[in-house]
Amino acid sequence: MAATDDWTLYEEHRAHMTQALLSSAGSGGGRLCLLGAGNCNDVDLDRLAATFSEIHLVDIDPTALARAVARQTPAVFSRLRLHSRVDLSGMDKRLAKWKRRAPTVAQIEAVATSTLQSLVARLPGPFDVVASTCVLTQMSFRARDELGDAHPMLRSVRLSLVATHLNSLVALTAVGGTSLFVSDLVSSNLYPISGIRPSENLTDTMNHIVQSGTFYHAANPTLIRSVLGDEGLRSRVGEPELLYPWLWTGRLGRTYFVYALRMLRLG
Repeated sequence: MAATDDWTLYEEHRAHMTQALLSSAGSGGGRLCLLGAGNCNDVDLDRLAATFSEIHLVDIDPTALARAVARQTPAVFSRLRLHSRVDLSGMDKRLAKWKRRAPTVAQIEAVATSTLQSLVARLPGPFDVVASTCVLTQMSFRARDELGDAHPMLRSVRLSLVATHLNSLVALTAVGGTSLFVSDLVSSNLYPISGIRPSENLTDTMNHIVQSGTFYHAANPTLIRSVLGDEGLRSRVGEPELLYPWLWTGRLGRTYFVYALRMLRLG
């Protein structure tokens, strides 16, 4: 499928994501950092560039970022700052080795620490708004696919991945700024999203999905809130605010349930 077709498919998701980012900006806009920016089909850079003085696009794939900036006007391009080949997980080049020989808990914790330190040192933060753009589930899927469901340390790897990502999100945010965690909770191949009525309250639906246990592991909002409440983060962010969830339909007619948590960086 062509990139232009993807742009069209993402229209509804892009509108919600862009509005969530704009509503998270302070009066002066400031500097925005998008973690997992990819092709930027899920954000309207024209609208964001009218508010933010700088937009930092962070992704592991340089080709995807190149496609994203190629379609921008000179005015928008002047606001963009690209950071490619950035492994937000810190695990990309380790998974094959860990599949052959399972890591210890200490080794996983060491990778988490070094990854956080590396990201903070490499990216020119802190930023006024930092957003995780549905990238955590992608990293979790890759870990599962590489290690396999039967891997003895898969659960530990996933938990570390979630904690590292949330710590990175907050660490890159300036005090007084906003951290925005956006994630696909589940798709229609796992949960009967097509049965959701247009008049249905999606916050109530989200609670039902969570209670049913049918969701992407890394996107579990109970897990996310638990990590944000851990000692290392509890004093650094305010109470997470749940934005109103949304649905959007992508490739192969698959519909996604998306939610966002917004946090104020306290200290």
